[in-house]
Amino acid sequence: MTPFSAITALLAFVACVAAKDIWIQVGANKTNDATTVFQPQRVTAKLGDTVMFNFTNGNHSATQSTFSAPCVPAHDSNVTINGFDSFFRDAGNGTAVTILAVPMLPENVNHTMWFYDRNSCGAGGVGVINNDENTTETLDGFERNALRLNGTAASSSSASHSSTGTPTSGSTASTETSNEARHLIVSTMTFLVPLLGLAMFA
Repeated sequence: MTPFSAITALLAFVACVAAKDIWIQVGANKTNDATTVFQPQRVTAKLGDTVMFNFTNGNHSATQSTFSAPCVPAHDSNVTINGFDSFFRDAGNGTAVTILAVPMLPENVNHTMWFYDRNSCGAGGVGVINNDENTTETLDGFERNALRLNGTAASSSSASHSSTGTPTSGSTASTETSNEARHLIVSTMTFLVPLLGLAMFA
């Protein structure tokens, strides 16, 4: 083993030993205040740490987004981001507790990760990992964006939003059906356009 590889291995070992799990409780709030869906709303994590979203109550999600499009999955507003998304996790009344683990890797630890709950984003159900509160992109600003853009962005969060933060099965089903229909139309057009071109020159 070369001295360089030995140092690298030692640093990796130290990072693993110092790594910790950082817990965010999802749905543990007992009020109608959507800003308390994630507790805490803001965390700081270092390389090797893992942010653990603990779904304890209700039907919520932890979905990564961007600062400018708070209620839209990150990849939908910026194709270069393959963000995390728990999708809906129905924990009921604590009977089906699940966890989403988001590890802090070299490629993501230095990036701010904005996230939201698909049910309560438009009412302030948002949070952040590793932002700098001394910049213009603050948690309060992100929350204001979510409130301001509620209902204007095409996302499942606005389609399934309800005052209690729990969607009805019908609203979720209709959103999924419309997405499937859109994909079917695009797939059909992709198949038919070349055929129409051949018919014109036949």
